[in-house]
Amino acid sequence: MNLADPLGAATQARPHLRADERLLWAAYGGVVGYAVRGLDEFGQPAKSLLRKVGSGVAGFAGGVVDAALSSEDSGSGGSVPQEPSVVVFGDRTGMAAEGLARGSRASLWALTSTRLVLLRVVVAPEPVEEPEKSLLGKAMGFGRGMAKFGKDVAEIVTDRRKTYGANREGEPVAVREFEVAASLPREQIAGFAVASRGREPGLRMLLVDGSGLDLRFGVAEPEAFDWLLARTNGAA
Repeated sequence: MNLADPLGAATQARPHLRADERLLWAAYGGVVGYAVRGLDEFGQPAKSLLRKVGSGVAGFAGGVVDAALSSEDSGSGGSVPQEPSVVVFGDRTGMAAEGLARGSRASLWALTSTRLVLLRVVVAPEPVEEPEKSLLGKAMGFGRGMAKFGKDVAEIVTDRRKTYGANREGEPVAVREFEVAASLPREQIAGFAVASRGREPGLRMLLVDGSGLDLRFGVAEPEAFDWLLARTNGAA
């Protein structure tokens, strides 16, 4: 058990359930990839299509996509693309799978007895400090700031509790705030199966319009997806 790990996905998902539904499984997701005709792996128009508009536009768009969807600097002077946790597939526009995943920025996927729910982390806005209106106010603010700084430094020096990521010894496990980004009724899901894309196993979700999602969740063990399929079918 890694004490720095975030709270379990099921624990984080349950507060967002309706009274009439039951949680079957929940998992943290990440990068969304695409295997859709006419789109590249990032969900952008394929380069062959962009060349029709102009090589200059294609180069600009490709550079923006690469910069936006690659990971942070790996330390070797470049960026390393992340492996997708979820892959959207299909061969036509207006697909339900693409509409579900695109723009959701979901970080937690949950399947219930009535729907698929995508949850994303709520990002709190940065606090805005009101400017002091007088020299006296500025002086008082400076004094308060120095006093708080001294107190914070003293607490850091004297606090010998161990920390594990966002968690601290003797305190409740950190809870992240999520909100519903998207949901899909079970009636629009045609079925599930364990399937591989290349060498990567996953839980394949087929939708009634012919599109689908390969759910990998960064897991490499095929037996994990057998368990997920059993949970999906209510057999585990």
